[in-house]
Amino acid sequence: MSIEAAREFRSFVKGSAKLEQAVGKLLDEYGLLNIQETIKLGAQYGYTFNETDIEAIFANDNEELTDFEQEMISAGLPINSSSGATEMS
Repeated sequence: MSIEAAREFRSFVKGSAKLEQAVGKLLDEYGLLNIQETIKLGAQYGYTFNETDIEAIFANDNEELTDFEQEMISAGLPINSSSGATEMS
C-alpha cells in the first residue's frame, strides 16, 4: 500500500471525466465518500492503497484540485471510512 499509488490513482482519475463520475457515485446519501469502494475502484485499475493513504493525500498534498475535488471540499464533505467520517481538509 502506498501514498504514491493513491496519488497516481488521483492523477489517473483527474484525466478522465468518466472516472471522476465513478468516484462521484461513491458518495452516499449524506455526501460521504466511501473509502472502501474507492480502494476497490483503484484496485480495478491496478492501484493498491489504503484508507490512510487516501486521507494523507488530501491532508498533505499541495497539488491543484480538480473542480470536483474543490466542490467536495468547499461543501465540507467528509470522507466515510471504516472507522467513521473524517473531514477532508
